[in-house]
Amino acid sequence: MTVYTKNKIIKETNPNAAITGLIALRIFLAFASGYFLSYALRAVNAALAPVLASDLNLSAGDLGWLSSGYFLAFAAMQIPVGIWLDRYGARRTESALLVVAAIGAALVGLGDSLWVNSLGRILIGAGVAPCLMASYYYFRRCFPAAHQPRLVMSMLLVGATGALVATQPALAMANWLGWRQIYIFSSGLLFLSALAVYFFTTDADRQKHEQIDHKDITSLWGLTSHPIMVRIIPACIFTIGGFSAMQTLWAGPWLTQTLGMSPEQASVVLLYLNASLMLSYFLMGTASPWLIRKGLSLSIQSLIALIWIPIVFMIMILWQSPESWICWLLFSPVIPAMFLLQTQAALAFPGHVAGRILTTSNLMIFVGTFAVQWAIGVAIDMFNQLGLTQTAALRMAFTCLVGLQVLSLIWYVMRAPARTTLS
Repeated sequence: MTVYTKNKIIKETNPNAAITGLIALRIFLAFASGYFLSYALRAVNAALAPVLASDLNLSAGDLGWLSSGYFLAFAAMQIPVGIWLDRYGARRTESALLVVAAIGAALVGLGDSLWVNSLGRILIGAGVAPCLMASYYYFRRCFPAAHQPRLVMSMLLVGATGALVATQPALAMANWLGWRQIYIFSSGLLFLSALAVYFFTTDADRQKHEQIDHKDITSLWGLTSHPIMVRIIPACIFTIGGFSAMQTLWAGPWLTQTLGMSPEQASVVLLYLNASLMLSYFLMGTASPWLIRKGLSLSIQSLIALIWIPIVFMIMILWQSPESWICWLLFSPVIPAMFLLQTQAALAFPGHVAGRILTTSNLMIFVGTFAVQWAIGVAIDMFNQLGLTQTAALRMAFTCLVGLQVLSLIWYVMRAPARTTLS
């Protein structure tokens, strides 16, 4: 496999490509258990937003903060997680932090104020920070490059399943048992996932690899200033992060306040959205390698997604009709290609810095998710104070996001290398 640094091109081999069969499946399922819970807890507040706001007496800004605290902690943990992955491996890093997440979930379930619940959400975000990147790191170090898109799509399919469970099923359980019981139950599952990762995975990713001196790209500044990273950072923040902010919180208020749906109806739409995402991830796992063989590189696949997403958002904003809920389903076909931006970056660098490459790109995504999620709540409150109705305030906040996504698209196109290295 060929990898690219700022100054040189290196041929890299993969000594661990022989992991196959039941061992590979066991490893995948262990990592998948953590990411399933991570995504479910990330997305559940979108379905529970009306219940949380009522029970805890939250304003739009408070609700935005409560949910986005998860993303703030998640983002803050990405750089240390990258270092720990490269130093200690995926098994030790993820299993230890999942215990922290279990403590946070229990705290949310037991808390009775905004700040106690926020602390719990912050601990959850910190604890599940390595769940996806640890699996990507392991795959990058232990499986051939040709298998990466399919492995990535399979993990995203697991995440979409978690998001699916966090919609109508989560709301139904909250109405039956209470939202606090959901978090307490999740605490137990997180602890079991920690045990699964520790006992059912291996240390194959810690085997000795050829170490090459790349001090120029291993610092945070060196990583974020590399041309490959510079190109994708705005899209990671405003397009991937922006969509995640919508999916995991503001989709719910949009459906209930702008389209006049009940919380139950909105949760059904979110169920449809996440089900369609599951199908897209499944199909993309097969389609992406085929598209690469046909000459459609990962970079081009991602470009299509970066064009499509702001178009759908604008249609949704301008189409002022109850039937416009279907726009949320129109995102699904391109969302998998959007996340291939991270795969591009990981494959473009040597394996021994893969942990830091992946977590740096993930840092940008979750900084964006936190910033967009909180900023939209603040913007809604601000537009309300200026005299706009709740519906108009939501539309204005979403329009500002679309403008930033368009600028990110322009930047991505302008920074395209003269010779593509990511085909």
